[in-house]
Amino acid sequence: MKRRLFALLHAAGLTKLAAWRNRRRVVILCYHGVTARERRMAEDPTGLHIRFARFEAQLDYLRRNFNVLSLSEYLAARREGRALPDYTVVITFDDGYRNFYTMAAPRLRERNLPASLFLTVGKIKEEGKQGDWSPEDDIEYLSWPEVVELKRGGVEVGSHTVTHPMLSQLPLEEAERELRESMAAVAGRTGDAAPPFAYPFGDYTPDVVERARSLGYSCALTTDAGANEPSEDLYTLRRVLIGDDDDVPAFAARVSGLTAVLSRALPA
Repeated sequence: MKRRLFALLHAAGLTKLAAWRNRRRVVILCYHGVTARERRMAEDPTGLHIRFARFEAQLDYLRRNFNVLSLSEYLAARREGRALPDYTVVITFDDGYRNFYTMAAPRLRERNLPASLFLTVGKIKEEGKQGDWSPEDDIEYLSWPEVVELKRGGVEVGSHTVTHPMLSQLPLEEAERELRESMAAVAGRTGDAAPPFAYPFGDYTPDVVERARSLGYSCALTTDAGANEPSEDLYTLRRVLIGDDDDVPAFAARVSGLTAVLSRALPA
């Protein structure tokens, strides 16, 4: 039902109208994986790993309708007080699945689109494997040599903790250790002394936010829905989750901010 509604709204031009109303806000997209599988795998019932044809269609929609900037470009503009282009979008990926290397990065590179990758560093392997995509890539993680290669190719690398816990459920000292040790791992491998951070599950508390700020992360990203105002706190930046159910009309509704309105009116 929602898909039909999104298709009607898209055909009527309402997603473009919503995007125009939100044109001065920055949308940060949150992906997890991209797969060559034609059908969703049983291990991924919620569709975190997007089929590559759908991902390509989403990227092409962004190229036609938005200005895709890197996270570092967004942060630099914020620090310097510069206005960003209308319709600015930032692309991010969480966790560090190997299919970012085999499936997502080549498609981003073909379109000259920047992206940031947030690593659960305790799951990143010391040694990589050779070859193109294989079905195991959907649930396997990157290796550090692959991460370094991606970094050299222009991908921005950030921290997503060591073990991917619910930070709000940990004693504050343990939560701080997750932030501190993952930051050190990313900085040591990439040379970036102040990488960005993404909260696992989008879960955080005011104390955890202050730890991320005081440790020297450049910013911290949640999964709180919606676009970011010019004055948004850099340590509670909002993101829009994208999944395998999002065909172009649904994707357009998410990027435009229309789903934020519809979520208050539609049943879950």
